Amino acid sequence: MNFANRYLALPPYLFAGLERKAAALRARGVDLIDLGIGDPDLPPPDFFMNALHEHLQDEDAHFYPSSQGDADVRKKVARWFRGRFGVELDPDDEICILIGAKEGLANFSRVLVNPGDRVGVPDPGYPVYSQAAALLNDAIPIALPLQPGKDFIPDLTKAIGCRILFLNYPNNPTGATAPSEFFISVADFCEAHPETVVIHDAAYSEMTFGGYRAPSLLQFTRNTIEFFSMSKLFNATGFRIGFAVGKPELIKALASLKAQLDSGAPLFIQRAMAEGLSRYNGADPPPEVRSNLDEYARRRKLVEDKLMGFGWVVVKSQATFYVWAKVGDEEFKVIDAAMEKGVILTPGRGFGKNGIGYVRLALSQPYHRLEEAMNRLSTL
Repeated sequence: MNFANRYLALPPYLFAGLERKAAALRARGVDLIDLGIGDPDLPPPDFFMNALHEHLQDEDAHFYPSSQGDADVRKKVARWFRGRFGVELDPDDEICILIGAKEGLANFSRVLVNPGDRVGVPDPGYPVYSQAAALLNDAIPIALPLQPGKDFIPDLTKAIGCRILFLNYPNNPTGATAPSEFFISVADFCEAHPETVVIHDAAYSEMTFGGYRAPSLLQFTRNTIEFFSMSKLFNATGFRIGFAVGKPELIKALASLKAQLDSGAPLFIQRAMAEGLSRYNGADPPPEVRSNLDEYARRRKLVEDKLMGFGWVVVKSQATFYVWAKVGDEEFKVIDAAMEKGVILTPGRGFGKNGIGYVRLALSQPYHRLEEAMNRLSTL
């Protein structure tokens, strides 16, 4: 079979190989503790599930949704955004509902990128930026190194001349957060380089701890587009729901593209998301979400403390439910040894060259299972 060159240029998807190895071990009867993919083990809040059931009965729930999303849902997103970030959005021109942030990030690049264009991507970074957004558009990914000595903040000058610049704070996989000074510099970059569209992936903006609140890039510039996911906020990864906000001409282009590619997120899921956002009190999440965040913070402290006790170099963080740790020059030795002990870790190189020597651990297991995983890793 002859496949398109853009498809053949893709490296294997990171989690596919891990899933194959895990399946083989499970077939051998190994008790696996999966700290690989970030899929919340905590259930969705009752209010979210109740809203799903309620809106499944709406008389229009079985109809095609609009490509940009339900008008009333967009109004509620705008209300949430005002309370959370203090930014006013026009629901008609500055919001588009997504089938999850991943879909939006991957597809939006199609309206901007031509073959041979340069796409600035954080390294390490979410593989969608370099693969779905760059390689699948016959574009060239340009790595912007994220290094511990620079607090995992990229040098924006390396993105000059790029058609797209992807940014992601709080960051996956490192857990790093960015100070206001960096967002100010990004705003200056947007004004100085209009040929480059800055895309901010804010999927983890609501997963923060210790009093830290992640900002929105729209607090610093309106000349951008920002993507949000509700998957982690409501422990609802499988329902695939999120939204994009930002510059009207970018939102219009995204909605027009979606009209060609999909039929939008199901209305009952959109409305459940909107009801969940309506439970915020200004910038404060509902009690059920705060409880989940407290649990992730408890898990994070356990894992960070244990790994540092092993001598691993841990990037301590106030955000995301990932722990990023340096284990040496060759992380696959640790990955394979951990797998034999029944613990699945994610290799850092799957996120880019600057991830070599690191592993990522997802805190998406119950506390007692994380304790068991740490006990197993202590014997490596």
